[in-house]
Amino acid sequence: MDVRPVALNDGERDFVTDLKSFYERERAFFEGKELYLLRNLSRGRGIGFFEAANFYPDFILWLLIGGKQYVSFVDPKGIRNLDGPDDPKISFYQTVKTLEKRLADPQVILNSFIIANTRFEQVDHWLTPGVGTKMSKADFEARHVLFQNEDKATYIGKILRAAART
Repeated sequence: MDVRPVALNDGERDFVTDLKSFYERERAFFEGKELYLLRNLSRGRGIGFFEAANFYPDFILWLLIGGKQYVSFVDPKGIRNLDGPDDPKISFYQTVKTLEKRLADPQVILNSFIIANTRFEQVDHWLTPGVGTKMSKADFEARHVLFQNEDKATYIGKILRAAART
């Protein structure tokens, strides 16, 4: 059996539902803006990034404000088994900025976000690179990692505001 589009897992479905709820709840935020969400195709058919160990983010979120396009690659996932804050999927928030510079179009702003469906306490032992202290939630957020379950009411707004620098 071939399901098209591919069924969403729980974290992906929750992200789409949470985005819809934010849209309905925060109509004023979207005044003068357009929002589009696309499901990225799988490996070999979708948009992947060699620079990030062949990372294929699950979603592409476009926020159009005036003449600017804020394009965010969003991947809801468990992070407990990743290689810490230096994992290529997490550090892609920096890598994508290199791609943005190469694109050299000031009207296109690129971002990447990991939506962790892992609870914070399952990764609170991760160490801040170069510092060696345990990472705080703020440290994760600075790396564009947001916690879907603990911050259900706020993580979508954080993504959209960070993406659009508003």
